[in-house]
Amino acid sequence: MAAAEEESGGYQQLQQRAYLYVREHAGAVAEEDLIGHVFGSSANVALWRPLLRQVMQTDGRVNLRSDGCWAVRGARPPVSSALPDSYVVVDVETTGLRPFRQRLIEVAAIRYRNGARDAVFTTLVNPGRRVPAYISKLTGIDDAQLVGAPEFQNIASDLVRFLEDDLIVGYNVGFDVGFLDAELKRSGHPGLANERLDLLPLSTQLVGGLRRSGLEAVAQGLGIAVRERHRAQADAEITALLLARLIELARERGLTSLDSVRRAAAADVPVPRRRTAVGRGRAVLDRSHLAGIPHAPGVYLMHDIHERVIYVGKAKDLRNRVSSYYSQPLGYTRKMDGLLESIARIEVVQTGSELEALLLESQLIRRHGPQFNTQQRNSESYPYVKVDVVNPWPRVTLTRHRDDDGAAYFGPFRIGRAARDVVDLINEIFPLRTCPRSFRTSRSFGSPCLQLSLGRCPGPCVGQADRDGYRQTVQDVVAFLHGGRDDVIARLHQQLVECAERFDFERAARVRDRIRRVQQLVLSQQLLDETIQRGSVAVVTPSTDAASREVLIVLGGRMWAQVRVGPEDDTSELVARLDQMWRRASSCQLPPVDQDSLDQVHILGRWLRKHAGHPSILPIRGESPDWTALLAGVRALGNDDLRVDERSSDPTRDTVATVDGAEGIC
Repeated sequence: MAAAEEESGGYQQLQQRAYLYVREHAGAVAEEDLIGHVFGSSANVALWRPLLRQVMQTDGRVNLRSDGCWAVRGARPPVSSALPDSYVVVDVETTGLRPFRQRLIEVAAIRYRNGARDAVFTTLVNPGRRVPAYISKLTGIDDAQLVGAPEFQNIASDLVRFLEDDLIVGYNVGFDVGFLDAELKRSGHPGLANERLDLLPLSTQLVGGLRRSGLEAVAQGLGIAVRERHRAQADAEITALLLARLIELARERGLTSLDSVRRAAAADVPVPRRRTAVGRGRAVLDRSHLAGIPHAPGVYLMHDIHERVIYVGKAKDLRNRVSSYYSQPLGYTRKMDGLLESIARIEVVQTGSELEALLLESQLIRRHGPQFNTQQRNSESYPYVKVDVVNPWPRVTLTRHRDDDGAAYFGPFRIGRAARDVVDLINEIFPLRTCPRSFRTSRSFGSPCLQLSLGRCPGPCVGQADRDGYRQTVQDVVAFLHGGRDDVIARLHQQLVECAERFDFERAARVRDRIRRVQQLVLSQQLLDETIQRGSVAVVTPSTDAASREVLIVLGGRMWAQVRVGPEDDTSELVARLDQMWRRASSCQLPPVDQDSLDQVHILGRWLRKHAGHPSILPIRGESPDWTALLAGVRALGNDDLRVDERSSDPTRDTVATVDGAEGIC
């Protein structure tokens, strides 16, 4: 009995201590803060929460609200209690959406003290680049207005002093602070450490019936007049009015402290989908571009006002793909920065299959060299790895030209850095010379370089190297490039382990990346070898004519011809065309894979590897193929037999000529 009374007395002391703390803090305190006060500042919240609730459940003076605060029953603190004495409302205008790729063009900050406006900081900012047309149209800020404006580095210190340590308030404030942080870092200042309050999620929590989540829509929904938009100071003023209205709504919900308001703003509430055109492709793209575009595979070409092709892409569904550009954020990626604003016309070429679209896309990229295509446009720069086997003392180098000089060439390779890594790795691991001596004259001998002293060269120039041993090393290099020397990769993995054991994680990361690039290059060479050595095949794909099929004749990893086979086509005529094609192929030797044909070989090689055994791949056997039997096999295929899963189609896209008849490439 005594123990029960003692426990009750202890609870009463805790209740009184908790009640006084809540009353002294505007009548409402977050549960975490109350636990820290009652049980000690270092109290474990999860451990003590059940005990606090057990203690307080019999105290009729307070109640636990739905926002997680303990509050005095019937207490009505003033509206201003939810805000600090001083806070700053911020808004910015920018050239795009990505802070580290785009720049500020205007910034505004309005300080409020005790609920009244105290000071304003606003200025245009020279971004040091052209302002996109859609931004000028949206904000009214053009290049001429920004010529005399200060650069951000000249206002950075003043802005930081203005903000001080005050709470930063904004609508989607992460966007504004993200741009300010990016500009501050460019100017040599640290990022902002101020606490912030975002009104976007708070409005979705407190304002019911919202169909759109933009600042203008929310303000109008609360009866706030909007006279000017998309200028920094005007938007900051609207945000300040919205803040006052939201604080009133928060008080009605029992959210009377800044912590409770911030917790409400951080709640996981679905934000209504924004359908405005601002910042999206639909703001600059005419809907007429979609007219007549089918739901079919093919290639689309984007033209500018001068009818130049500025981008080429392929799609499994042309209409869906082109439609996606209307929701594409303007300036969101470097590739898209300026593309959508430049489109004057979109042309489409329908194909029967995605494979055919891949090949045609590649051909068109090489033909037009579009400004916004980053891959395949500069195929002439793909490097080779050259092993000069005709030299008495071969060396391994990187070259962009394949000469008929008897040397062994590997590649070409689409990733120049991987090729350089492989050449550097070979020269580190295999004892071969790296000097450009010809060894055809006496002047090539007798003058050793530093590599000999470092033990990285066997010294053929001074007669130290063993010719047979050197040739064996060259053969080992060739085997490695063909993927036959796993011990080299194993040695790199050992380096990786040693770096990790030394806690040298920066070097470990470099070794890891090097392993990845070397493996990528070796696998690329293996794919080339496999594709070139693959027997001749006919790949049957759907046609744009639903009743017909396209037959792609693939020889040596390259498409030699394309023939359309329809139900009404005469078999004897088709056989004659195929036979003529075959005789032309037999009369000339296929050239080695070069920069022009590499991407096509990769496309076909990966497609054939992925779909090996598929019924639409028909082998062409013998020196005199039975074309009649092959055509019978083509016609016997059902529509289901032509379907393939293209979800992981080859991203390496380019082609050689797509021919509408039996025409070769020699």
